[in-house]
Amino acid sequence: MKRTRVLKMPRRSLSTFGITNIDYYMLSRVEEQTRVREGRVVSSRPEIIKPAELTELFEGFGEDEEEYGKEIFEIFGKNPRILNYRFRNEARSVSDTATPLREVFDKLKEKTAGKEAPLSAIIEGIDSAWQISVMKFIVDMTLKSAGENISDLEDKGMFPDEHGIPQNIRNRIEHLFAEAEKTPEALNKLGNFLSEKNLFRDYEDRFFRLLKKK
Repeated sequence: MKRTRVLKMPRRSLSTFGITNIDYYMLSRVEEQTRVREGRVVSSRPEIIKPAELTELFEGFGEDEEEYGKEIFEIFGKNPRILNYRFRNEARSVSDTATPLREVFDKLKEKTAGKEAPLSAIIEGIDSAWQISVMKFIVDMTLKSAGENISDLEDKGMFPDEHGIPQNIRNRIEHLFAEAEKTPEALNKLGNFLSEKNLFRDYEDRFFRLLKKK
């Protein structure tokens, strides 16, 4: 890992709301030649870990593990911003050339400089541990992307509160209640939405008061 060098990072961050495909070129010196490995890392859409799920990360730590887990994560606040990333490596080809590594890099840098290749990387490392070099690259890129991903999700109100309900869902429910106050027919839409999100019990008293009123 210490001998891994990312010679060229992608110009864009990992996508917040979709899959990200990153083409990479892994360069290494093998005897008197330069080995070029081509592949792609597929990063899935980042998933929000809800506060209620945090305690499920601990298993086999005793009968009080759930309570301990809650106390540990309170250190980070009631609503920590934690994302789950998953990656898949797709190795494609391997080739050797007598061209010095620096010259190979210069050609690849020029090849990937266009607008059509914003998500490409060039990495240098030890050939016998090339997978570790690719893993280190994607971890580095994730650390650089996480702040932007979290900011995007916060802007959309998608992080859950201490009750596990995202702000955008609460906003949608309030909007539907306002609609139902004006239009009795909107009660069905409201009831269906609450049931779909498994939140009917949280709002049932308010829902039935409105139903009785109408």
